[in-house]
Amino acid sequence: MYRVLLPVDDSEARGRAQAAAVLELPSASDEITVDVLHVHEGVSGPDAEWAAGGFSEEYAEQMDENLRERANLPSAVDTATELLEESGVDYEVHESVGDPAETILTAASERDSDAIVIGIQKRSPVGKVLFGSVAQGVILDSDRPVTTVPAAEGEER
Repeated sequence: MYRVLLPVDDSEARGRAQAAAVLELPSASDEITVDVLHVHEGVSGPDAEWAAGGFSEEYAEQMDENLRERANLPSAVDTATELLEESGVDYEVHESVGDPAETILTAASERDSDAIVIGIQKRSPVGKVLFGSVAQGVILDSDRPVTTVPAAEGEER
């Protein structure tokens, strides 16, 4: 079994392109399992000092509530999973909170992913020099293969 981590952001075009890239893998419908991951960045709530002060249960409850309030998965996740489902590919949807690049790498390790398929934005030449993106962090720090997939021409966002 080949396990692919598919971190999906808010872009339907990138989510569609990422799912299509997975479907192009050999024997995709028979031998691949996809973990679709959406990372919520910077959920506000009680700080770590409050949690460290002996209120960890209340802290956990507050964080769960904050995540539920904010955790409406973007339509990009639906777009990606619909393509996978139509093609008979097994998948699971996961969501997490944290720094996107770090969270993606942690998820890949925890789920023992064989590869990561991440969407990228088109950037100007200067933007490429200043790249500083989630994709760059994943590419540079990953210990497994990373496939980068741009949205189809004219479909960005």
